[in-house]
Amino acid sequence: MYLFAIIAAAVGIALGYFLPGRVKTSTADYQDQVKKAHEEAEKIKTSAAEQFEHIKKNLDREESDLEETSAKSEEVIKNKEEIAEKRENRNRGLEGNLKGLKNEIQNIEKEYGEFSAKIIEKLSHVSGIDPAKALEQSRKELEKLITENKNGRLAAQVEEIKEDAPRHAKAIIQIVAQRLSTPSSVDKNSTMVTLKEDKFKGLFVGKGGTNILYFETLLPVAIIFNLDPQTIHVGGVNLLRRNIAKKAIDKMQILSKKTGKIDHEMIKKTIEEAEKEVMDICDKKGAEHLRMLEIDPKKVDPQLVNYFGRMYFRTSFGQNVIWHSTEMGYLARMISEQIGAEVTVATEGAFYHDIGKAIDHDVGGAHDDLSKEILEKYGYDPRIVHAAFAHHDKVPCIAPEDFIVKAVDAISAVRPGARQESVTNYFERIKQLEDTVASFAGVKKTYAISAGREVRVYVDTDKIGDDKMEGLAEGIAGKISEELSFPGIIKVNLIRYTKSTDYARESNKKPTRQ
Repeated sequence: MYLFAIIAAAVGIALGYFLPGRVKTSTADYQDQVKKAHEEAEKIKTSAAEQFEHIKKNLDREESDLEETSAKSEEVIKNKEEIAEKRENRNRGLEGNLKGLKNEIQNIEKEYGEFSAKIIEKLSHVSGIDPAKALEQSRKELEKLITENKNGRLAAQVEEIKEDAPRHAKAIIQIVAQRLSTPSSVDKNSTMVTLKEDKFKGLFVGKGGTNILYFETLLPVAIIFNLDPQTIHVGGVNLLRRNIAKKAIDKMQILSKKTGKIDHEMIKKTIEEAEKEVMDICDKKGAEHLRMLEIDPKKVDPQLVNYFGRMYFRTSFGQNVIWHSTEMGYLARMISEQIGAEVTVATEGAFYHDIGKAIDHDVGGAHDDLSKEILEKYGYDPRIVHAAFAHHDKVPCIAPEDFIVKAVDAISAVRPGARQESVTNYFERIKQLEDTVASFAGVKKTYAISAGREVRVYVDTDKIGDDKMEGLAEGIAGKISEELSFPGIIKVNLIRYTKSTDYARESNKKPTRQ
């Protein structure tokens, strides 16, 4: 590095001397520059020597540290080897002890067998019974004892389950009912059409009533005028047709305003368009509610999806059937998860149970029979079919899922706000209930309370004794189930009492003066 600095200084001076336009320097300047170059070279040399010495010291230190680390590693390895050797020696000792224990156990087992044989031989000699027969007799007595204890334990467990079952069932129902958060299932499908122009009534009726007759022929509904001003009411038991008619009338209002007339061609066209729109709504509603229950609509036959959607336009006691079925699906899933039943069977059995109501107005027949036929046609699991079909006791409930579907049907139907009833129907139902109960001999008075969910029965104490109360209650409940139609359950309370009255009167004796 020192030589390189001197050469660099010389080259610099030479270039400065020989370049064009260089400035001639005096001898004193030249010597001054050489001196500065020597000083610079000395500094570089000193710096290089210091750096070399520093590097050498670092290398010596690292070498010393490496030797120290190596010595420690060797010591650690030596300690581990000693520990491993001690463990090996200990394991050899344990193996020896284990072999000794096994030999001792074998000797004890051998001595036990010999001792048992001697005891049996002595007992046989004393009792005069063959050892094999004695062993067989002992085995039979032991089996008898175990069987008797088993039956007793099973009977006790069954009795305990029967006592606890109602309490557990109520707790589960309370939990799932509180978790239910679906909107009210009461139907809000209004089929009243508001008229934009009053003259539409005349156009709709047509000359001699031909238009209205043609409309009611194509779409079996009843068109009702003059109940309210500027309105037309669509009547009929089939809510699906009523909604088709409502949409068709709305379309005719728009077209008649442009053309100024209504003819058969317009009526037919608007009914076809309205029917297509309502069927599209059914498809969407069916798929929507299937997804709510985590059932993939793509895996369900499109016709069946449409049937589910039609239940949106179907009611029972004012309750929308598709929301009723969806509520049941939610409840069935929660209950089956609580008790360990088949979740899929219970959920789908509950949701599909009223699918027959989608077509019962068109084909006729009981909706539960139709539900069974539809589910069998589309290849559903027989367990799901049976659970759906058993909810009205057409067949007995067998599996837990059958009982779940039946229970959630009652829960969804009787929960507050689920169903609506006209005042006339309500009083008629209450009267039928009281008359049915009053038809039994020995019944004095009957009172239907809690909106017909409970009936209190006062019996004649001279004709009905305490021993007949239970049988009479069962008979009344059975007749109500057979002859009356009602949602949920009705509680039958029998009351029998005697009343004795007497009066305490003031004594006529005068107090004695002391």
